[in-house]
Amino acid sequence: MKENVIEINSANYDAAYAMADEQTRKVLAVLCGRSDETTAPAKPAPTLSDYTTIRSYEDACVALGIEPTLNKSLIVRNGDSVEDLFELPKHIVAQMKLETICRALWGGEVKVYPDPKGERTYWYPWFALYTKDEMERMNKEQRGALLSARADGGAAAGFGFLVAYRRSSYSSARSGFRLCLDTEEKAEYFGKQFVELWAEAIAFNFTVGEHITE
Repeated sequence: MKENVIEINSANYDAAYAMADEQTRKVLAVLCGRSDETTAPAKPAPTLSDYTTIRSYEDACVALGIEPTLNKSLIVRNGDSVEDLFELPKHIVAQMKLETICRALWGGEVKVYPDPKGERTYWYPWFALYTKDEMERMNKEQRGALLSARADGGAAAGFGFLVAYRRSSYSSARSGFRLCLDTEEKAEYFGKQFVELWAEAIAFNFTVGEHITE
């Protein structure tokens, strides 16, 4: 290293850039003499063979070779007159986007089937809702992507919900197959990378704040 000169190789710069927030990325650009157009490392093309390249609903559509139609206004007909037309609610659209993303994370086809023998394991993102005070008392291991608490027929319904009780028999299926994945790592990625979509799909009038992923 020369006097008053710090040498940073391209790989280390790209790694630091990927970990930095927006302001820190601007500082990195100034320190390394790069313009805003050249600071970002090349984004890998979305592919079904590497789930980490699926970073958005649009990426999922590219990987699956389909048009991102859910970004358009979705008008549904519920009758014969103009008054019977209505636009799909945001939480329904978000759920549909999550289903598309899930298919891409699986590699193109959701391979989840009922297993009467109980020999298969599938994974699903699990969210919890805490107060700000509870959050501040948590250590790093206790923190994660925070979204939703239990709400019978509400939060559970976004995934799949069937229940019949208080009669002569009782049956319950509180979690379905629609958004399950084949590995724990994929499920964690699914929850954290797409946390805003999850908030739209299963939340009610609250938004995602700062991401806590330590």
